[in-house]
Amino acid sequence: MFLKVFTLSLFSLLILEGENKWYSKFLETMYEDKGVRFNASIDQKQYDLSSEVLAYVEVVDSRRLLIEIDQETIVLSGDTIKTYNKETSQLIIDKLIDNDVGIFSLLSGNMREVNITKAESINNIIRINFSLLSQGYNGFIDILKSGEPKRMRLSYSNDQFIDITITNFEIGNIYKYYGFNPNPKEIINLYE
Repeated sequence: MFLKVFTLSLFSLLILEGENKWYSKFLETMYEDKGVRFNASIDQKQYDLSSEVLAYVEVVDSRRLLIEIDQETIVLSGDTIKTYNKETSQLIIDKLIDNDVGIFSLLSGNMREVNITKAESINNIIRINFSLLSQGYNGFIDILKSGEPKRMRLSYSNDQFIDITITNFEIGNIYKYYGFNPNPKEIINLYE
């Protein structure tokens, strides 16, 4: 009996290790020493609000990234979010909410307490299914075998989600994040 339980436990551990291998490969790719950049189509639905935007994204590491959308540039640096509106020349400074899981955590790969539930191969794509038990969220990350992300989805409930499709993924040439230095007419600091 002991051998049967031990074999079953070892088999379960090997399956979990294989699934975590793909998530680790994704994180390795996202946190290249030179940073990564890509284009993203971001589709969000929360409550009665829906939006779809195209964005340019630079990820320096798990706590530093830039998202550029039409008239806005959003920079995350540690727990500080700076949003610069190019039309109004307004800079809003805010604080990232602790344990908040959303677009920043998806794009940077910085999801604490993620539970990998399954990894499966679908037409040359590895789909990593996950859940965030403490918040009741679930989702998936689609990657190539190289670790390059192709799609990410986080579901808050049945009809509330963030869905991100990634194209033009490249390593290095991070210049907008480091060059972010707006000269706003107005600064609104919500951080305090």
